[in-house]
Amino acid sequence: MKRHQARPAQRAAKAFGYWIAALAAAALSIRLLLAYRHGGFMSDQELFIDWMKQVGQRGLGVVYIEGNNINYPPLFLLIMDGYRRIAGWFGIVPAAGELSFKGVLIALDLAAFAAAVRLTRPAGRTRARLFVLALLALNPALIFGSSVWGQVDMLHSLLMAASLLLLPGSPLLAGALFALALLSKFQAVTLLAVLGIYFLKRLILSREWVSLARFAAGFAAVMGVCAVFFAYAGGLKAMLKGAYLSAVGMYPQVTMNAMNIWYYWIGTPPNTPDTNRVFGLLSLRAAGFLLLALFVAYAAVYLWRSRTDAPALLKAATLVNFAFFMLPTEIHERYSVPALVLAIFVCLYDRRWRLPAVLLSLGVTANLWMVQASAIGVYSGLVIVYVNLALLLWMAWALGAEMRKERPKRTPKLVRPEKSKTRTPEIR
Repeated sequence: MKRHQARPAQRAAKAFGYWIAALAAAALSIRLLLAYRHGGFMSDQELFIDWMKQVGQRGLGVVYIEGNNINYPPLFLLIMDGYRRIAGWFGIVPAAGELSFKGVLIALDLAAFAAAVRLTRPAGRTRARLFVLALLALNPALIFGSSVWGQVDMLHSLLMAASLLLLPGSPLLAGALFALALLSKFQAVTLLAVLGIYFLKRLILSREWVSLARFAAGFAAVMGVCAVFFAYAGGLKAMLKGAYLSAVGMYPQVTMNAMNIWYYWIGTPPNTPDTNRVFGLLSLRAAGFLLLALFVAYAAVYLWRSRTDAPALLKAATLVNFAFFMLPTEIHERYSVPALVLAIFVCLYDRRWRLPAVLLSLGVTANLWMVQASAIGVYSGLVIVYVNLALLLWMAWALGAEMRKERPKRTPKLVRPEKSKTRTPEIR
């Protein structure tokens, strides 16, 4: 009897394995084809290759001191330097617009897919898991961003999602992954609000501090190694300034091609200086951060009133990251990628997020393509703005609906019992 039960399970496992292999093969084939046929955003790729050369000539420890125009955190530089060395073994010299450079980005995409297979394993061999993996492997926005454009947004986005997925069960590893996310792209700092509320709730309501200690230990271990490395080389201060501070305020205009509320929707052309003041009081930059703060506060209330599990963390982080894309000024078109990756992982737990995740994928793809192809139109851009705004409001509504659903019901008033004639003795 047990043998007959085992056979269908084995066949299901094999079939699921075939699906995973087919997705990986399709993901690789599509990326190789597009990377070979399209040059992409040349200025970004030329800059990355220049950084690659600078790290090779000077070394990672001092490149922020002696190098020029380096404003990405060190993990990406370390990966590129490793790729340069491996490519050199085969006589390959990475060049902008060529597969010789985009190979490192395709490898990162495939590594992210492999990590997603591992991260989604607790979901079993389900359709939801297959949907999530397919949307990651074949997502047009993620494919376009790496294989065509030539950017690396998938790296910190996957690390952010992995940190939240592992946080309830493995806080030590989650802390290490969050540190790696920050060492990949400063945008990962948006998780701080979500993490702060999560640990604050556990400390106040459950008096549970062990998970915070483990998370802090994992975070400190990775950051400590990085700090010691750069401090020993004398480049710690230069690294912090170059990787995290130098790019802030570099483009003081309301939007850098991001189809958000500042793209004509409130009457501001993209090149409007964000130092302009509203009614002579707040600057547009400050107004954007104020709007973002309202959404962060809303996500914090949701987390406080919901269960502290991976689905709630992912949903809150998705709202915060998409609000970060939609509401502040000086936002680039690619800053929506973390919200997209987080939204895809939400689909593992909530099927209502599947259509929004698909729509967000198409919107991000359209935004990236319009910028890369220099085909930005006012009205076509506004269509994406309205879709994005509808998705942002839907996310807020979905979180609000969950809060209303989990609100404790009022207990009915107790009816006073009639006084008994026999008097009960007092208990002293």
